[in-house]
Amino acid sequence: MKVMNGVIKDNDTDEDERSFTYDGSPEDEAWLISRILFLWQNKLFKRASVMFKRGEGLQQEDLLPLPPRDRGEVIIKKFEESWDNSDAATGGSGKKLTNDEDIKAGAPKLKKTIAHILGWRFVFAGFIKAVNTALQFGFPLLLNGILEFIEDYQKGLIPDTEPWHIKYRGYWLAAVLFVAMGSKALTENNYFHIVNRGSFHVKSAISIAVYNKSLRLSNVERQTTTLGELVNLMQVDASKIEVFIPQIHVLWDGMFQIIGYMSILYFLIGPACFAGLLVMILAGPVQGVVMKKLFGMNRLIVKHTDARVESVNEALQGIQGVKMYTWEANVLKRIEGYRNEELKHLKSAAYLKGFSRAYMGALPGVVAVVSFLVYSLTEDADISASKLFASIVAFDQLRFPLMFYPMALAQLVQAQVSAARLEIFLSMGEIALNGATGNGTYNRERCSKGGVTIKDAEVYWGDPEVPLASTGNRNESGADDTTEKSLGAPLDDDASVSTATARDDTGKALSDDENVLQYPKAALKNLNLTIGHGELCAVVGRVASGKSTLCSAVLNETFLAKGNISLQGEVAFAAQSPWILNATVRENILFGKPMDEDRYNRVIRACQLEHDLTLLEDGDLTDIGEKGINLSGGQKARVSVARAAYADADVVILDDPLSALDPEVAAALFNDCIVGDLMAGKTRLLVTNQLQFLTQCDHVVVLKKGEVMEDGTAPELLANKESEMNRLLAKLAGKSSKRVDKEAKPMEVEGDRKSSVATSKLTKLLTKEERNVGAVQTSVYLKYIKAGGGYGRFAFVYVAYVFTAANNAASVSWVSYWTSDPNYDRHSREFYLGMYFLLAVTLGIFTFMRSYLLAYFGVKASERLHNDLLKSILRAPMSFFDTTPMGRILSRFSKDVYSVDLELGDSIDFVIFCTLTIVVSLVSIIVITPWFGVAVIPLGFIYFQYLQYFRAVSRETKRLDSISRSPVYAQFSETLGGLSTIRAYGEPDRFKSEFEGKVNTNTQALYNNKSADRWLSTRLELLGSTIAGITAVLAVNLVISNSGGGVGGGAPVASLAGLSLTYAISVTSLLQWTVRTFSNMENAMNATERMLYYTEETPEEAPFTADEINDKKRYSRDSEEKKPYTVATNSAGGKTETLPSDWPQTGGIDIQDLHMKYRKDTPMVLKGLNVSIKGGERVGVVGRTGSGKSSLLLSLLRLVEPNLDELKGDYKSPITIDGVDILRIGLTDLRSKLGIIPQNPVLFSGTIKINMDPFGEYATEEIWKALEQCGMKESVEEMPGQLEAAVAEGGQNLSNGMRQMLVLGRALLRQNKILFLDEATASVDIETDREIQRTLREAFNGCTVLTIAHRINTIMDSDKILVLKDGRAVEFDAPDELLKDENSIFSEIVRHAQSEEEGEQ
Repeated sequence: MKVMNGVIKDNDTDEDERSFTYDGSPEDEAWLISRILFLWQNKLFKRASVMFKRGEGLQQEDLLPLPPRDRGEVIIKKFEESWDNSDAATGGSGKKLTNDEDIKAGAPKLKKTIAHILGWRFVFAGFIKAVNTALQFGFPLLLNGILEFIEDYQKGLIPDTEPWHIKYRGYWLAAVLFVAMGSKALTENNYFHIVNRGSFHVKSAISIAVYNKSLRLSNVERQTTTLGELVNLMQVDASKIEVFIPQIHVLWDGMFQIIGYMSILYFLIGPACFAGLLVMILAGPVQGVVMKKLFGMNRLIVKHTDARVESVNEALQGIQGVKMYTWEANVLKRIEGYRNEELKHLKSAAYLKGFSRAYMGALPGVVAVVSFLVYSLTEDADISASKLFASIVAFDQLRFPLMFYPMALAQLVQAQVSAARLEIFLSMGEIALNGATGNGTYNRERCSKGGVTIKDAEVYWGDPEVPLASTGNRNESGADDTTEKSLGAPLDDDASVSTATARDDTGKALSDDENVLQYPKAALKNLNLTIGHGELCAVVGRVASGKSTLCSAVLNETFLAKGNISLQGEVAFAAQSPWILNATVRENILFGKPMDEDRYNRVIRACQLEHDLTLLEDGDLTDIGEKGINLSGGQKARVSVARAAYADADVVILDDPLSALDPEVAAALFNDCIVGDLMAGKTRLLVTNQLQFLTQCDHVVVLKKGEVMEDGTAPELLANKESEMNRLLAKLAGKSSKRVDKEAKPMEVEGDRKSSVATSKLTKLLTKEERNVGAVQTSVYLKYIKAGGGYGRFAFVYVAYVFTAANNAASVSWVSYWTSDPNYDRHSREFYLGMYFLLAVTLGIFTFMRSYLLAYFGVKASERLHNDLLKSILRAPMSFFDTTPMGRILSRFSKDVYSVDLELGDSIDFVIFCTLTIVVSLVSIIVITPWFGVAVIPLGFIYFQYLQYFRAVSRETKRLDSISRSPVYAQFSETLGGLSTIRAYGEPDRFKSEFEGKVNTNTQALYNNKSADRWLSTRLELLGSTIAGITAVLAVNLVISNSGGGVGGGAPVASLAGLSLTYAISVTSLLQWTVRTFSNMENAMNATERMLYYTEETPEEAPFTADEINDKKRYSRDSEEKKPYTVATNSAGGKTETLPSDWPQTGGIDIQDLHMKYRKDTPMVLKGLNVSIKGGERVGVVGRTGSGKSSLLLSLLRLVEPNLDELKGDYKSPITIDGVDILRIGLTDLRSKLGIIPQNPVLFSGTIKINMDPFGEYATEEIWKALEQCGMKESVEEMPGQLEAAVAEGGQNLSNGMRQMLVLGRALLRQNKILFLDEATASVDIETDREIQRTLREAFNGCTVLTIAHRINTIMDSDKILVLKDGRAVEFDAPDELLKDENSIFSEIVRHAQSEEEGEQ
């Protein structure tokens, strides 16, 4: 057998590359011997060897192709064949993933489905396992036979006259031992190959089933399920079941082994073995208690892990808000609180596992002592090496079922919890495909004639018969458990607040008086509406009137308690919060449709995207970051409308897409797209606050508090002078309602205009996931050791393992010493038994010590690594989050933390124990049979060659497994944000197919990794069989050569041979187990490597406080010298600014020659901005897309640092506030003094109160006053629980307008001297906007206010107007002064607004 091959010639590279192509599946095409010996994998190992020599790692395309039966689309069909989904309710199931009672109900359906997926191959694996166990039963019997031969030969009982098969019985028994051990190796590895395949089949099925279920999940259920919980279902729960699947056969095989070895022991030492069996039976209940406690702890660990991952996810989703409001320390404290609870239970579980391991480790020794004691008391007791060593091997083999059986039970316990959680989720209510969710009727006809009919509908966001739950509980640690988190409703619905719930863990819903059950309120009631084919129907109304709920009801996304809704035709949908895929602009618009270049170009023009695309590096092939991070709000809205326009559907539902557009763009998009050729003749439902367009609509519906107030054609409503429509238009008169598009973050390009439609892609926004090649560096191990407490503490742990190994060696050696004195000439029988018992007890003590110390060490390391990672991520600049997918970061906090918490400790435990045992074993064998030392050299060489050969494959396939896992979770997270859009377009099947493709890519890496384990294990176990065979032959040869052919006397060869052979048999499995556990440790250490990468390589924001700046100056690295804050402090002689407690006193802002770019590789956005704003001035900021409006606010908040590369001459502060250089103060010092109301408001799951006052700094009366000022008091009073009413994850159960008003209320509470408003009222109606502006003038009188204008009337009363163009200030003066110049840009904006207004009048 060749160990290393595939040496590549330099001039033969191309030919070599071609030789690594795969035709079909190598496994499926392999012949029997190739399958048994895993020869079909040689090509992969050869490829890995070649890549390693080049200093490269395996790539995905180098891996063995996935056999058809392992593909996700095949496996999920088997899952769906078995899974009975008939009892999935439409609406809500009433079950929760965190409810203990629901979990205790078990998972009968899922178990049946998993059995169907595993199929007959898994049953056949059980047969192979039985054969494998039977072969192992032969080891102690063969050892007994060999040692009996040695004893007989030494005693001269085998004369030369005996036939050869008797005279040389020792040799052929040694050969049989070799064959038995070799056969055991082949059967065992083929068994594991089958069960491992079953495990990843089940994981694939569960992952895809969870994804598919989420696409069908009803909104009622989504409000009880968070993104963090769903990610954990797919990552952690699926992994626990995957880990348990290979243990299924252990559950019966463990008992089979116990019975088999007891039978062998009965043959060897007679009835005395039952004394040992009695000890084992008596020991069972203790292990049962331990398992029960572990079960409870695992449930608690899962609970706290869920809470931690949810909190991390929410912080990441709202990271800009966290930074704006300086919440980093509080978020850190909250997550660390969950982490400490998690670690507390992890530590307890680790100590229990340590006790279990020690208990089960010492048990075979105690059982052996009791058995030997009883045996030695019998009259005809044969205290010989052949009896005792064969018994010891039997007891030693018995240790494995005794040790692994409890581990299998523990994994069963974990898997049962996970399976129950999965069954709860998979049984949750779904949206009705052909009917309504609720008692009403919903009809969907896919005909070519679009239309919408609603009769007497009553619509809810939750089941009105299921009471709401209460919030504001306290968790077990005593800290505020800030909420039952929720995904909420998908559509940012105006009236969805009626479902806001106050929940507690009991599932009861309580009002303030804790005894009155509360139920959801109707979001829409008495609704009658008909939209005829080809009509354009506009829906208007104040915030929380039910506009977006109407869209959701038409799409069958709500609970229809009564009435009838009918929808005819194919649908296109643009959500209020545009859902943008992490893909190219073109892919977002096409949305799975084939490319029609002519229609596509018409859509681009009609949606006013031509200019925007010229600003992007790769035109329409530019990658859009997660959630459209590199597009402005207006651009996202237009891409969403473009998608709807391109779809060419019969019914088009547009949920307020004109909110964030400037006057010209809004008018052009409305005229060219919505009423133009692209949508002409379509049935269109348009939710809008842009009242100037109503007269062009065929049909207008006015909503108020969930009811239709007016319904008719525009001329009919206009003819009625008392109509609500006329009242709204009167409010509009004399004021411009136009908006100014928020500037885009992507670069602007000077020079010639580029084509908007790209032909090729040049750049990629998102960074490629980091991947190291080669062995995990020693530095990673050393950093892990430091995190666990340092070298001294680790040395202490290692010494405990040395004592354990020494104790093991002493136990076996003691038996050798005992059997060499069969007549008790040296010591009494009691002395030998007593010492043996003592060694068994000390073994248990040392095993517990080593387990305890390692568990303590591991938990410390986990705590340190997680906390450092969390701090690093929270301190990363916004540019890091713009270019790094959230799924990738979240994977570090879920899967990688799980690996470090649970997998790494076990791997380290096995590696240290196994290596020490192997060293002791080989040294003992060499001492007894010196000639074995000669064989060790070539065997050792082969062993290490195999090790190196294997590691190149195992390490890289594991890394590919980790890397290919991130896109799976990234798509999952992304999909959950756009379920309504996906369902509206009828695209679930396409997303399912894409997800299955990503799962297949991940499974391919896992398949190659697991198969490589088997390739190695087969070879190393055959190597171990060779070692055992050689040892047996040498032992037999030793007695024959020493005895001189039957002469008695000489050294106690049988006792020494017994010692040697016992080690040889045990070392066989240890050899492959050591390599595999070392590989597992290296793979688990990859998780540490990835966590350390994000801890050490993630860029860091400037220091939070002035003290930190001084510390940074003291310990600065070279890279720190060029950072803006360092340049600023160096220019001032290394001094930071000293801030008075009342800073800023007036709020004056002075900006000089401000340059700014978002990232190093992007062009400059602000290009020498100069402006001076006096304290207390109200400044309106206007400008077109890309002019730098939002960039200015981000620079003032230092979310993006000023660029000092353009600095000429000595340093001058680019931004000062009240004379203070903001670069010379900490970020917290700065941001805590500035108030901001962003266009995309950041809310967290919790309650209204928690979102207003996250850290309990204000009295309840102050919060109510702020809510009254921001216009939310009435809405909150109507919510169940009022201030304790639940806010879903991201605030998704509130409308955009309500979210903006809550954030405004937060700013009113803080009362900062400087306030920034970034299109803060973009999503509210004109009436609400006017009230908010009045509130701002009164509440922030004397404060400096910068407002990015979304309506001209909101800035007309400003003290100054700042007009930005191309990153520079082109106009800055009082509005009246700017209007005097008819050629000014501001005059042009106002003229355009007036002309639009006059046109509508």
